Amino acid sequence: MEAANAKKDGLAATSKQEELESKKDELTEAANAKTEDLASAAEAKKEELECKKDELMEAANAKKECLAATAEAKKAELESKKNELVEEANAKKQELVSAAEAKKEELESNKDELTEAANAKKEELASVAEAKKEELECKKDELMEAAN
Repeated sequence: MEAANAKKDGLAATSKQEELESKKDELTEAANAKTEDLASAAEAKKEELECKKDELMEAANAKKECLAATAEAKKAELESKKNELVEEANAKKQELVSAAEAKKEELESNKDELTEAANAKKEELASVAEAKKEELECKKDELMEAAN
């Protein structure tokens, strides 16, 4: 009976051992399947992120090109405006130089006229002074004769 109980216990232990081995195998398979699922999900996520990164890089490059084109257009616009202002300034400068030259000629002409008028007045005054001098000489002579 003891031998039968021992055999029974041995069979039960073997059965339990087999049951544990089977459970271990199931758990190992489940863990391996879960690991594969996680690896597959990680790979999919990695690919998704790579794709998103590529899209963002393309968008950034497009934006960069757009900004560069806008900057170039603005630079050309500013260069054009600068050239216009330089032309306007040069035209204004030329206008002022021409006006200054015309004014200079006018002033020189006025100077010449005033010099001529002053010389004429000087001659007139000299003539009047000479006449006055002669008149005074004459008066003096008359007074001298009268005094004698």
